Amino acid sequence: MLTLRQRLLLLAPLIALLLPFLIAPALLGFVASFTNYAPAHPALTFVGFKNYGVVIRNLEFSAAVRNTLFFTLITVPLELALGFALAYLLRRPFRGRDLLRVLLLIPWLVSPIANGVMWHFLFSSQVGLFNFWLALVHLPEQPSPLGIRHWALPAVMLVEIWRTTPLVGFLLLPGLLTLPAEGWEAATLEGASLLQRIGQIALPALRPLLLTIGLLLTGNALGVFDSILIMTGGGPVSDTLTMGLFSYHRAFTLFDWPGGATAAWLIALAVLVVSLLYLRLAREKG
Repeated sequence: MLTLRQRLLLLAPLIALLLPFLIAPALLGFVASFTNYAPAHPALTFVGFKNYGVVIRNLEFSAAVRNTLFFTLITVPLELALGFALAYLLRRPFRGRDLLRVLLLIPWLVSPIANGVMWHFLFSSQVGLFNFWLALVHLPEQPSPLGIRHWALPAVMLVEIWRTTPLVGFLLLPGLLTLPAEGWEAATLEGASLLQRIGQIALPALRPLLLTIGLLLTGNALGVFDSILIMTGGGPVSDTLTMGLFSYHRAFTLFDWPGGATAAWLIALAVLVVSLLYLRLAREKG
């Protein structure tokens, strides 16, 4: 068994990488959330939980919390379900399957910023792809859903589902391939439907993997902001404003560094709660 010193030596490269680029900035933001810190501020003052009270009472932050919860509760289950369906369809070998798996990953491999730019133009009312097809059949031009209240958030959610679902399928496929074929065949002979086979054989076996992927998707959804920043900027009004986008705007648009850091740590708290729930569910399985 490895000693504590040997374990620390093995982790040293990871710590050396994370310390300057992740841990130190995160700790700086945490300290800043309790102060009036700003790069050009002449004096640093400890303000306690004042920044947290200001952010929590902010009406835009309340809208961002609602949007983020709605975004997360809808996109994560759909991404898991559609990703599982995609993995199920790809479980049997066929010509070109490996190439198709790589092609399906392209939406995820392309940066969220690039995806945001692409979909911003695809949704555009003047040069977008959808109005191009409408014009071909002589139908009137429609406004971009990104600029319509109550349509903008579903539109950006669809983009996120389109971008993330192939990754979920890619991650679930190896686990699905490890399931013994005998179990599927026995259930089929017993007359079990497809949904019954999935519920009785696949889901129980893949539960730890599904929980892990669900945790990753939830953390990503709680902090999403970059693609939405490009597509809508948080509008119309605050319909697509998320907690991550609120934090970005406070820090880099309004130059309210303590407010931005405070919002970011509230996101981290939400991710921590989800992680604790994940650990509890994982222990129950064990």
